Amino acid sequence: MCELLGMNANKPVETGFSWRGFKHRGGVNGPHRDGFGVGFYRRDGYHDFHDVRASVESPLADLLGQDNIPALIMLGHLRQANEGSVEIRNTYPFTQAMKGRRWCYTMQGQLEEFEVLELSGRFTPLGTTDGEHVFCWLMDQLWQAECDDVSGVCELLRQCGDRLSRMGVFNMMLSDGRTLYTYCSKKMCWLTRRAPFGTVTSLDSGEHIDLEAHCDSDTVYTLLATTPLTSESDWQDMHPGEAMAFCNGERCDVSSPEAVLA
Repeated sequence: MCELLGMNANKPVETGFSWRGFKHRGGVNGPHRDGFGVGFYRRDGYHDFHDVRASVESPLADLLGQDNIPALIMLGHLRQANEGSVEIRNTYPFTQAMKGRRWCYTMQGQLEEFEVLELSGRFTPLGTTDGEHVFCWLMDQLWQAECDDVSGVCELLRQCGDRLSRMGVFNMMLSDGRTLYTYCSKKMCWLTRRAPFGTVTSLDSGEHIDLEAHCDSDTVYTLLATTPLTSESDWQDMHPGEAMAFCNGERCDVSSPEAVLA
């Protein structure tokens, strides 16, 4: 399956360190060699980059790590293809526009008989993956529900995620440029950083970085990933069936199944 990386911050945060470690999972520390993509929400708008090459072999992936792009939200994806050929149109993140905002989506998993999810035609896949079909279906659900508040979106995504999880494995991240949402079917984790910052080590590359030299004292940001990215002990696992929302660098909402709440 694929690998996910996400970040939400209260002010622009340099993304190079996280990306430089993460990209090793695309061919060195993992079998995810069928392309990659990363989307950034910056103060000047949304930007994304895609390549069909494995991230460990891609000059573009190297450049993204070197440029250290500052962003408020980031969604990264390393692909291990199961549905859809290896081509640019099948690389995440996928995007759609709704109500004046650009929505960005990544998924890790595999769903059986995803074609039973009927699409209205308002949101149309460009590629042939199960993930993009599901993304368009999710956008249909959000459009029809007219959810404008974070809690409403988070709860709807949990309900949709519960249905999709019965079709297979479904871990995902979704953002409208203000909030980063995530749903866990099987495996996801997260970590919030704030001052005082220290030195951390990438589990994938072994690189060390002094976060104090790269973050302001009032910076707060959260990282999300399929598995922990760094040696810090503060990584927290999501519960299966749980949806979360992150705003301004911190968790701002959670929707959990009754089994977790009990």
